[in-house]
Formats: sequence, C-alpha cells, structure tokens
Amino acid sequence: MFNEDSGRYSLQGLRILLVEDDPLICLDLEASLVEFGAIVTSAGSVLAGLKAMTASALDFAVLDFEMGAETSEPIALAAKARDVPFLYLSGYSEQDERFSRWPGIQVLVKPLSAEEVARGIEAALSKSG
Repeated sequence: MFNEDSGRYSLQGLRILLVEDDPLICLDLEASLVEFGAIVTSAGSVLAGLKAMTASALDFAVLDFEMGAETSEPIALAAKARDVPFLYLSGYSEQDERFSRWPGIQVLVKPLSAEEVARGIEAALSKSG
C-alpha cells in the first residue's frame, strides 16, 4: 500500500467506513483517505455507522472509540460479524482497560496524521489477510 515510486500511500479502491464524531477530524481524515484513493463512507454517530455497516460493501472500518456518551463497539461487533477488519482511533492507548475485550485490534492514538491511519490500515489488512 505504500508506493515506493510516489512516496505516498495508496488505498486505491478500498471501501472504508470512517466513524468519527468530531466533524473537523472526520472531514480532514475523509479528504486524506480519498486523496489516497479510498472510497470513503463517513458517519458521525453510532447509529449512522451501524446503518452504513449494514448497507454497504466494505473492505475496512476506521472507528473512533469514544462517540460522545457511547462507544463505537456496536459497530465493531457488526464489523466482526461481517468479517470487515477495523481499527480504533482513540485518545487512550491500546493498553487502556477499555480495549481489553478487543485483543489484537489496533488502537491509533489521537492526534494523528492521515499517513499514520494509512499505515494502520495497511498493518491491519496484512494481519487479517
């Protein structure tokens, strides 16, 4: 996924669900992922994320863990049931107790760059496939 020739990440044609409740982070990350060639469906709430998960054919999901008063865990469970690999974005490290029920799931700590997310997607896909 990292293109040595261009020195850029390529997520060409990858269908990604992006769930992020901060509108600015969501817009920025969505624009970057699209720039890398991904086809992005974004959702700003757990309900919208669940609807997108069941309505779309997806290759990957990027889930903000803390979604206001709730977490994105229902979307993660839906992703797992549909064999859609995913990773979490969070202000907490993956050693935090919140992630104890998600062994093996990568947690990227905010703030982070789009390149870090692309690397995380690449790592998760190579692990799952």
